[in-house]
Amino acid sequence: MSRLVSLAASVRDRPTVEQVDAMLTELQQMPRTQVVTKIIDDLLDYRAMLPV
Repeated sequence: MSRLVSLAASVRDRPTVEQVDAMLTELQQMPRTQVVTKIIDDLLDYRAMLPV
């Protein structure tokens, strides 16, 4: 969890695709609670709007 917090804290403006992917990688290793699932869904929605 601390790695995820560090990743989120390092974002200065809007996260890049690479930063979102790193956060998703960390989230995939966590238990699938409703909170984690919601964060993953929100990040995937955000990622879909980013230019590739």
